[in-house]
Amino acid sequence: MQYSKPPLTLAQQVSLLQQRGMVVADPAAAQEALGRLSYYRLAAYFLVFQIPGDATHHFRPGTRFADALALYEFDEALRRLFFQASSTIEIALRARMVYHGALAHGPHWFTQPQRAADPNKFARNLAEIDYELGRAHEVFLDHYRRTYTPPARPPAWMTLEVVSFGLLSKILRNLAPAPFTKAIAAEFGLDESILQSWITALCSIRNVCAHHGRLWNRILTRRPRLPTRPRRLWLAPVPGGVRADRVYVMAAVCAYLLDRITPQHTFKADLRTLLAGYPQVPLRSMGFSTDWTSDPFWQ
Repeated sequence: MQYSKPPLTLAQQVSLLQQRGMVVADPAAAQEALGRLSYYRLAAYFLVFQIPGDATHHFRPGTRFADALALYEFDEALRRLFFQASSTIEIALRARMVYHGALAHGPHWFTQPQRAADPNKFARNLAEIDYELGRAHEVFLDHYRRTYTPPARPPAWMTLEVVSFGLLSKILRNLAPAPFTKAIAAEFGLDESILQSWITALCSIRNVCAHHGRLWNRILTRRPRLPTRPRRLWLAPVPGGVRADRVYVMAAVCAYLLDRITPQHTFKADLRTLLAGYPQVPLRSMGFSTDWTSDPFWQ
């Protein structure tokens, strides 16, 4: 079928929402929000207010533009919270990988094929490392290039400082089990496979946040493995179990890791404050139970 929908002015976009039954108390403010955020971005938040199965996309009676905008603003704040948490975790992971790898196997351990579980993935990761080194011009890298040859690749404490979080995650996932990989995982109070799973899932969440995607009711495609014998305080058992494909479990992952990295963090308190400030946001869509704050893990 040929796409034939014409572009609409901001005023026409507001009019379309009103025709579909949305209450727009301040059309000028609604136009400002649509111009700043775009109709298509907000459309993801309109969906939950529409009548299920209605091909004309009409809204449930009483739906207000302000409600949809508040949901977007909540999601924006949620993304900021997760982005900040993932940044702290990323930096800590870099530091631990560099430290334990270098002490065990020297400054260039990441270039040693015997450290990898899969030779093909090792080769691809090393090619990505070279690509990222090639486009990086940090002062410490330029100094190394002017001063030292060989090896062409700088030591781990320089190289792993400039690779992306995604590539760092790939390197971690492909490390062959060894005393130094156990030491890295132990720093976070986990075993190796759980840490690898969590970092992979966290990278996916981080990408959503970095690209301003919808997070609040997202079904996760990268799902973290849940620990069966956690070394530290973890979520209390709940009827039916915790859903590993929802934001709630990733909030728990962040909190667990931050408890280990920086015990004075405010992630748990910030999350409680954020949810309390938006009582209209459905908790179930994110995997939260109505009494989630009573779990000792969140105290």
